[in-house]
Amino acid sequence: MKNAFIILAHTLALAALCLGNSAFAQTKGKMITLSKDEILKGAHKEGKLVFATAHEETTVPHLINAFKKRHPFIKEIQFHSVSGIPAGQKELFDLAAGKSNVDAFTPHSVFWSEYFKQDLFAQYDVRAMAKARQLDIPVEMVDDSNVVLWTSTNSGIIVYNKDLVPAEKVPSGWESCLDPYWRGKFAVDTKPNIFAWLSARWGEEKVLAYAKKLKDNQPIWMRGNTGALTRAAAGEIPLLCGTYNHSTQRQLKKDPNSALRVIAPNPVAISFHEPFGVYGQARNPHAALLWLEFLASGEAQEIVDTWDPGKAFFMFEGTLANKLTKGHETSICTDRCRANEEKIMERIAVEAWGFPKVGAAGPK
Repeated sequence: MKNAFIILAHTLALAALCLGNSAFAQTKGKMITLSKDEILKGAHKEGKLVFATAHEETTVPHLINAFKKRHPFIKEIQFHSVSGIPAGQKELFDLAAGKSNVDAFTPHSVFWSEYFKQDLFAQYDVRAMAKARQLDIPVEMVDDSNVVLWTSTNSGIIVYNKDLVPAEKVPSGWESCLDPYWRGKFAVDTKPNIFAWLSARWGEEKVLAYAKKLKDNQPIWMRGNTGALTRAAAGEIPLLCGTYNHSTQRQLKKDPNSALRVIAPNPVAISFHEPFGVYGQARNPHAALLWLEFLASGEAQEIVDTWDPGKAFFMFEGTLANKLTKGHETSICTDRCRANEEKIMERIAVEAWGFPKVGAAGPK
């Protein structure tokens, strides 16, 4: 895992130099660092944790149980789920108005800059504490604001039905989707977020050029990974060009005898997910820091991979996402890429695919 994180560190450092105008420049106030003893002492006094999360609700109780075993002095834990743009916007309003009682929360990528403009994060220097080993967190999971930890990733892949695809036509990468053999016979999701993730490595213009070629090959337009995977497994569609690894792994877990097969294209599109930060008005900030540390542990990542397979952070050795990316190039969509995701998706949907401008997801 160490070598993998070193590679990621170099990638993220290059991205930071190239993109500039980082969220770090938007943070306010003096950054705070604490020793592990100070964090534990504070958490002992608090004895409570409240957080908002975008993790799957089926996963969260297992994370909480493991966290309580690690820190039994945290007697009371409450959480609520925040999924989707409307819920994320409401959460943002509550945080900004001081109406939220959370200690840690997951900022939504669509409103990313607003959390910094409104100074909603406690100014704990998570990166500095990770470097000093006061928090046992891989530094590469901390974004360049130094206050946000990314706890999960998703991967964009190609999936085919082995019973419908001849051996000589098994796809090898993104270019395979442009093969005239597949004209009118392969599916593409009208929400092009996976292609937006590729912009981190390809750049927007190359992604747009690819998307136009994809359209010219007359794909079957679909909306929703689960529905597309179900139809592919049923033998209705031979090839899915761009789908979620975690949705596919969930399908394969339900049916180990499925005819679906996974291709990891070069580059594998990787998107950072489930970011966490400590709320600036947290009543239990030390417990929140311990929660962030726990989410970055191998134990928590194993729990995520068990209950939401494919969503564990891809650099942790042995996780499904880690196995998928072994020996492959990656296009890593981190904080600023995620913040621009909606804009890039809209460009793909409108400029490349000619959909009406009804949001980046294209027609329903």
